[in-house]
Amino acid sequence: MKTVVLFLFLNIGLFANIGNIMALSGSASVTHSSGKSVKAQSGMKIFQGDKVMTHAKTRVQIMLKDETIVTIGANASFQFDKYFFDGTKRSTVQMRANRGFFRSVTGRMGKIAPDRFKVRTSSATIGIRGTDFSGMIQKTFETYKCYRGAITVTAGGRIKTLRAGEVFKIQSDNAARSASPDMHNVTDAGAAQQGIIKGKPNTPKPPVIPAGTPCRLPK
Repeated sequence: MKTVVLFLFLNIGLFANIGNIMALSGSASVTHSSGKSVKAQSGMKIFQGDKVMTHAKTRVQIMLKDETIVTIGANASFQFDKYFFDGTKRSTVQMRANRGFFRSVTGRMGKIAPDRFKVRTSSATIGIRGTDFSGMIQKTFETYKCYRGAITVTAGGRIKTLRAGEVFKIQSDNAARSASPDMHNVTDAGAAQQGIIKGKPNTPKPPVIPAGTPCRLPK
């Protein structure tokens, strides 16, 4: 009986609405955990396991149930691996940035269960401390910037803490395959030359929905 109840609980979580697309400029698709792919539209529900893939000159902004805002830039791939939010410390967010630019403005999760909020890439795991941060994921490098609060970047057994205004880069011959990538700080000027600081190509503008903005999501 317990096995049946657990199976039903896991399936309910898998198909639960975890957020919605609040803004869309350009063209993007959403691939569900079932493998079915649909065209992204403003107001569309996002579910656990969904992967969002964007095309050129595209920006997608998603608000999750806890009011976390995720902005996904052009030619990007971003996945919502696991999401559970009940307003307690059991809440969990696990997302994966596969390619391109993303920015996350943490919602209630940042105050309730910051240690259970993670963004993974091919080279690193990002943890938060109630924050606003972005990442640019490319084949040979990954760059992160913290706008507010702090984040931790763990890669190759090493941990780097970034505070507001700091930029950090992981680089290797092939970041996707490197078990121990080179990690070092970069200046805003250096990062801007790579097109990942505001106002440069392929960089979405900061979130248009302020963190903490009340939002009633469709059931």
